[in-house]
Amino acid sequence: MAALSAAWRLSEPGWRDRFESITVYQRGWRLGGKAASSRGACGRIEEHGLHIWLGSYENAFALLRECYAELDRATTDPTAPIRTWEEAIGPADNPALADWWDGEPMTWRGTHPRDEALPGDPNNTGRELTAVMFVERALRLVLAFTDSLRDAAPGRLMLSTSPQPPSSAPSPPFDATVRATLAALLAVVDPRLREAPAAEVLDHALDAIRDAIDSDSRADRGRSWVLISLVVAAVRGIVADKLITDAGGFAAINDEDFCDWIVRHGAHRDVLDSAMVRGVYDLVFGYRDGDPQRPAVAAGVMTFLLGQALFGYRGAFFWKMTAGMGDVVIAPLYQVLRNRGVQFEFFHRLDALHLDASRQSVGAITMARQVRLADGRRHYEPLVRVRRLPVFPKYPLAEQLQTAAGVDGLESHFGARTDAEVRTLRRGVDFDHVVLAVSVGMVPIVAQELIEDRPEWRGMTAHVRTVATQAFQIWLRPDEASLGWPTPGATVSAYVPPFDTWASMPQTLWAEDWPHAQRPGAVAYFCGSLDAPWPTTDDHQDYVDRYTKQVQAAAVRFLDHHVGLYFPNAVTEAGFAWHLLSGVNGERAREALATQHLSVNIDPSDRYVQSVPGSDRYRLRPDESGYDNLVLAGDWTDCGMNAGCIEAAVMSGLEAANALLGRSRYHRIRGFYLP
Repeated sequence: MAALSAAWRLSEPGWRDRFESITVYQRGWRLGGKAASSRGACGRIEEHGLHIWLGSYENAFALLRECYAELDRATTDPTAPIRTWEEAIGPADNPALADWWDGEPMTWRGTHPRDEALPGDPNNTGRELTAVMFVERALRLVLAFTDSLRDAAPGRLMLSTSPQPPSSAPSPPFDATVRATLAALLAVVDPRLREAPAAEVLDHALDAIRDAIDSDSRADRGRSWVLISLVVAAVRGIVADKLITDAGGFAAINDEDFCDWIVRHGAHRDVLDSAMVRGVYDLVFGYRDGDPQRPAVAAGVMTFLLGQALFGYRGAFFWKMTAGMGDVVIAPLYQVLRNRGVQFEFFHRLDALHLDASRQSVGAITMARQVRLADGRRHYEPLVRVRRLPVFPKYPLAEQLQTAAGVDGLESHFGARTDAEVRTLRRGVDFDHVVLAVSVGMVPIVAQELIEDRPEWRGMTAHVRTVATQAFQIWLRPDEASLGWPTPGATVSAYVPPFDTWASMPQTLWAEDWPHAQRPGAVAYFCGSLDAPWPTTDDHQDYVDRYTKQVQAAAVRFLDHHVGLYFPNAVTEAGFAWHLLSGVNGERAREALATQHLSVNIDPSDRYVQSVPGSDRYRLRPDESGYDNLVLAGDWTDCGMNAGCIEAAVMSGLEAANALLGRSRYHRIRGFYLP
């Protein structure tokens, strides 16, 4: 996505006055990287994992809106079922957290009010999410949250003012402590109202909150105190650590883990094991080596992301795509970029960047041309249509190739084909400038000369960490109501590992092409982190097979023992009711799961980029490669939003293009994240 974003900015009208050509080189036959998806049996959507956009992704939404406006499918492709950005992605309600009460799992569903604003609106004026703004908005959150508790239903975690008038007042001790907390927060926001230093004022409030947590055993109320403790401790940390005046802003505390930071600033210990904290760590795969017992997210990054999620969204908290991400984001971008004249070279595996004699520039690039196109073809056309929608297929289109191509070695560095043709691109002949938009996990493989040449590259590859992920999708014949889930479109995190996050995705089923007898009524996406280090041996296929079997077994166990929280009517005394799966053909357990979709993301390009404490300082900006003709793009760069997400990838790609165009780093980049 970072590469496509860079190409988008570079290829704007008039680009040929500056460049002779713009070429995107892509391994295999699909674009999108971790954002890629394709269509499998029955036209089903098969994703890399779970992709949901936050309503605060201003730059990603702006790019998507621009793309659909330029594509103009209403004129150019009127039969396509998705013609506008509003049809491609829509607001999604019902975020939720999984938790336990009296030893039984339960869900706490959040309420985040929609508003009339739309993300990516060209009339929006982005502002910084400063430390002062965080404190002020935290006060609003606590005010609205405590007010909504008056009529919150059991199992409902209200993060907004209730839409209905209060039906009953809270108990006096709760009310008194809330008033003390609000007074302390108000003193921080308005120094004229305080007599004691702000941190000391908050200390009294935090003491009262800790007492309330220890004395209040009711489930709804106890979790209410935990949320207030989390927010107030974060505010105290901002004040006590002087982030309001620190030039680095939130980045000033990125050497410390978020959990350690909030406890140091007075949060109750129960906050660490709360669903709120586990949920946000789950959503960013924030565990060292995928181990749920080793949480690790930089405090500044996490505080910023919480502020973004709670205070920065427009329209809705979550937005979900109405088909696959490859269908509604990547394919339209490809179509517009092709129309602009950008060239795409598929089946090109990047093997190495080579420095010139001066060691100041990239002088050559070695690639492996994985297959040759059929005689007479100049370009590979990657898209097919499913229900009239342009999409990427699961396998390369053999009729466009000289020889039949299998999957192995075309989209992965595992099992790379030995008969690939070596192709060397040379500076001044084939290229002048390079945008390196591989994942950071690939950098040690393709940029070894640069790592040996510069200590900054060695520091980046040593300290910016990645984690493997695992995901699976299942299609079920009954709809969610029949399966026992009452809240359509929900997204739930903080559940049991390794599949701690689940999303209800029935809004995508219309775009698939199932036979009537097998048509599903529900589809569910599950994902989580995976402890799978990059192998040091050459026996990669055995490595892939071993982890694939491990993930398959884990998915079967999850369905047999844990999916009942979501689908109680899909569980029997013997475990999961495998016959409810669409396309299962009477199989059970691992054989039944094989008819669904499993994603084991251990290839260096597929691994998720983490924000572990102490790593922020080692990230390189897109314009900090140290070489005259090389810029960097990816959510692993220092782009101003240093977290693994689509928004960071888009920002980084735009910044890389700005560097090549001689513009300021944040030229036409918007949002709440800029320092």
